[in-house]
Amino acid sequence: LFYLLQTDPTYLARLMFAMPQSKTTKFLESVILTLYNFGGNAREEFLLLQLFKTALVEEVSTRVEKINDVVAGNPLVIKLVISYNRSGRGGCGLKELLGPLVKQVLEDTKLKINTNPVEVYKSWVNQMESETGQAAGYPYDVSQEVALGYEEVQKRLAKSIKDLKRMVTLFLATIINGIDKFPYGILYM
Repeated sequence: LFYLLQTDPTYLARLMFAMPQSKTTKFLESVILTLYNFGGNAREEFLLLQLFKTALVEEVSTRVEKINDVVAGNPLVIKLVISYNRSGRGGCGLKELLGPLVKQVLEDTKLKINTNPVEVYKSWVNQMESETGQAAGYPYDVSQEVALGYEEVQKRLAKSIKDLKRMVTLFLATIINGIDKFPYGILYM
């Protein structure tokens, strides 16, 4: 029975979504992760990842009606993956690899990455008003089209996009160069 449950993840994947949401978290921690020994060896880790994959497909097919449901909802598979990763498997490699970059982004006070034209416009108007101490004379609530009509907003957006591309390239290069430090479970996902 255990062999069948481990090697054919469809049974557990369907069971997870047939249970009430309130009881699922306890079930995940006490039964599913234990059944796979928290991915303690290569075989069990592979089988657990297969379960994650199958459960994700099951969740998308049964619970997701529109893309926003994944972001706004409380995806069960995400809880499962987080619980698995919090057990300590692979966290050190990621922290060692990406930690300095995350710290660099958080500590860079000049880095402002905002690609929403309306927010960039409001920030610009607020900055002008705080520098001069007087009302800027621009409307505060504008549409994206109106905000994009201002040359200063376009310049600030271009700089934000340039900074975003630079940071993404830096993260991507770090990930690609350190691919051997990534745990199998994260590469598989």
